[in-house]
Amino acid sequence: MTTKTAIVIGGGIAGCCTAYALAQRGINVTLIEQHENIGLEASGNPCAMLYPRVSGNDALSTFALAAFLYSLDFYQSLPLPAAAFNACGMLQTGYNAREFARISKVAAILRENSALNIAAKLVNPIEASQIARVSINHSGLYFPQAGWVKPSVLLARLTQHPQISVLTSCRITALSNTGTLWQATDMQQNTHAADIVVIASANDAKHLPQCQHTSTQPVRGQITLLAASENSRALNTILCSDGYFSPPIDGVHSLGATFEAGQSDLSIRQADHQKNLSALNTLSSTLLDDLESRILAGRASLRCVSADYFPILGKLLDANTVLQRPPRPNADRNSLPWLDGLYINTGHGSKGFTSAPWCAELLAQTICGETPNVNDALLGAMNPNRFLLKKLGLKRLAKMA
Repeated sequence: MTTKTAIVIGGGIAGCCTAYALAQRGINVTLIEQHENIGLEASGNPCAMLYPRVSGNDALSTFALAAFLYSLDFYQSLPLPAAAFNACGMLQTGYNAREFARISKVAAILRENSALNIAAKLVNPIEASQIARVSINHSGLYFPQAGWVKPSVLLARLTQHPQISVLTSCRITALSNTGTLWQATDMQQNTHAADIVVIASANDAKHLPQCQHTSTQPVRGQITLLAASENSRALNTILCSDGYFSPPIDGVHSLGATFEAGQSDLSIRQADHQKNLSALNTLSSTLLDDLESRILAGRASLRCVSADYFPILGKLLDANTVLQRPPRPNADRNSLPWLDGLYINTGHGSKGFTSAPWCAELLAQTICGETPNVNDALLGAMNPNRFLLKKLGLKRLAKMA
């Protein structure tokens, strides 16, 4: 069946990128958001940092690097105004022995894999301070291609596509298949129909029965907004340790973010401001001394994080049928009880603005019968049904895209 219409549920970065990728292929998309505007939850921070968090030569690091390169090209292609996107670079500091060993390992891996085309180099504290134009306490790994983007401008740009219609203040409570179309029912019992549905509503996806087997959890994160000082205005690159510290954007630094699983309270906590300031101290004690009394505000939101930190991406299985009649370990993938036309794109954690554009493109390629530009192993690592299949001992099927 040729996909002509799509519903995308969720107006954060994953939903907006998915809607855009589908619209670029000529599909008419209805983007449905439960709030009064798009980008009000985890995608609603004043700025988002774009850099890869790499641990070593493993699958998650491979994914992070590939997604990082794609997202940079994607944002540059839109294009976005200079005030909304800046590839200013990023210093990832070796603020203790363990972190220095990690960034040294990553630097060696990147040197050995020149085909990745990621320009990164180890720098000592003097070089780091020269790059940042402020005093830096430690050696670091410098990524000159990293940067930041303003989410509000980006999401507005994506959803201005002529084949995307945005429907806000509409919460989807049920999904059903008529045999030819998918129907999404909202709280007012209105139905919205399309050839396919993509669920990109982060933690809210678990309220839909078709998504309850995807192993994700909400993780609270709080950022601290600091008024730039005369000295801190010189900073011209992102600094990163446990968290991140942005250059001044409209005169304000973003510092964060905390990471607390099992927390849903979104009130601003002074204790979390102190955690963020402690992280700033590992980057630059000079900046801490200059800025600790200049807190303007904070913002807390709930990220959607998977159990293995890979995104949740692809077509969904009928979990009830799988549980009632488990497939054989050697079953053919095509024999599984797929929910044809129902897909999901979520679980991006704190790196959604780096990972969601590539995931949206991979999903659109899959939906439209194109060959995804990624190897099967990496696509299989994002299989949204992997936790259910692993629970049943079906590891081979869990790894299949």
